[in-house]
Parts: sequence; C-alpha cells; structure tokens
Amino acid sequence: MKKGLIIIFASCLLTLPLYLAQAAERDPDAVLSSAEGLFKAMQRKDYAGIWTYLSGESRSTIVGDTRTAMKSASYTEESVSDDFARGGVLSRAYWDAYLENFDPVLVLEESKWEVGSFRDDRAEITITYRKAQKPSTLYMVREEGAWRVGLTESFWSRK
Repeated sequence: MKKGLIIIFASCLLTLPLYLAQAAERDPDAVLSSAEGLFKAMQRKDYAGIWTYLSGESRSTIVGDTRTAMKSASYTEESVSDDFARGGVLSRAYWDAYLENFDPVLVLEESKWEVGSFRDDRAEITITYRKAQKPSTLYMVREEGAWRVGLTESFWSRK
C-alpha cells in the first residue's frame, strides 16, 4: 500500500511540469494581453510595434498585398517585410491608411472582450462593440512562445 502511494505521488510530481506548461499556454490573460498590445500599438501609431504582435500568416498576407499593390520589381518580400518590422515608409503608409478606416479606441474602450476556445496553439477572443449587433472573433495563434494576433485571418475576406 505504501509503495503504491509513493508511485502515485512520484508520477504526479513527474507530470506536474507538463501540466504547468500546458496551463501557461492556455493562459487567458496572456492571450488578452497580446491582443490588447496590438490595439494599443495601433492607437500610438507604433508601426514597428504593430508588426511584433501579428501572426506569421498575417505578416505574410500584408507583405504580399503590399507588393501586389506597389507593382514594383524593386521591392522584394524581404525588403517589404524589413520595412514593416522597422516601421519604415511602407509600413507608415500602410498603417496610416488602415487606421483611417479603423479606430482601435472602439475596440479598447467601447467593446467587451471574452476569451473563447483554446485548441492546441490557437485561441479565440470574442469582441463585441457596444453598438454592434454581432460580435467579431479575433483569432490568436501561439508562435515562438508568444500569442500573436491573426489580424488577416480574423478580418480579411477569403480569396
């Protein structure tokens, strides 16, 4: 009997780090904090900061859309991506145009946020603007140990 309890106790101790790691990955506060960070960076017009909060898929979509719109062979995917990462001229032009049509204050101060489902390295946040009839879903993805916002995955129309 005593030997059985020791085995159970030891196995619990051995699985505790795995459980704690999974709990950290499913931390609603971390998910909300990352999403809030994106909208605060937009509010401050911190162009390089905005880029750090975006998922890899969102970054790739934005770079591709920017290159297509520019129709210039002088800009490579890498040069456009580098410009966005440092908050350069292309980045400022892109986010200024985006922010003419989107006010992050409405999301930050006039909306209700609720963390929805967690699946592996994915999570959803439901954002309901106080005057909206329907909520919006913000898709989040865990990449390189941090929660990133799937901006294009959430709001761009499917091609």
